[in-house]
Amino acid sequence: MKTHVNTLVWRTMILAWIVVLLAPLTSANAKTFVINFGGSLGDAYSPSTLKVSVGDTVSWQGSFSFHPLSSLSVPVGAQSFHQATGSVLLYPVTVAGTYTYKCDFHVSLGMEGSFTTDVTAGVENQAASLLPNDFSLGQNYPNPFNPATEIKFALPTNSHVLLTVYDVNGRVVSTIADADYSAGFHTVNWNASNAATGVYLCRITAGNFSATRKMMLVR
Repeated sequence: MKTHVNTLVWRTMILAWIVVLLAPLTSANAKTFVINFGGSLGDAYSPSTLKVSVGDTVSWQGSFSFHPLSSLSVPVGAQSFHQATGSVLLYPVTVAGTYTYKCDFHVSLGMEGSFTTDVTAGVENQAASLLPNDFSLGQNYPNPFNPATEIKFALPTNSHVLLTVYDVNGRVVSTIADADYSAGFHTVNWNASNAATGVYLCRITAGNFSATRKMMLVR
């Protein structure tokens, strides 16, 4: 038990040093935003939504043994995150976009959160050059798939995105996204564990743009 605790302490210290070392490379005005969970908060994150900047650090504090945390979606080029032990998770934000996450044990109770990033002045020009020129919906991968697949889309401007899966009869099977997204490249996942083998249509609507892709679920 003592060895396990020492390992967690060293892991936390190493992550803290990484944040310190990265700070000069991002922004002199970088901040750390703390998200608390568990305890008196119950099955919830506080705050559940955040607005941060590239170069900032997001820190979750609580018991990950009772509330293991996993990223749901991150911008293209950003690292996904997961924590199932310890009491602190530090995540340096290096890519602009929208990040969503969940508690693995209590997502069915609505224990989810998100944070959205802007760019800092020091990286604004670089980030702007990486923005897509047009709206697009990529082909899901893998395809055919079983039971989960990844869907990518691109937004040249900040947009409200509705991403819906239909069966071949036009019935709504799942709403994957219905939220505001920043300009950039985004990736979401669809888990079709409760769907039957067959062809499905993934449709995106963002402003005046819409597109549809065909997906094949094979058990």
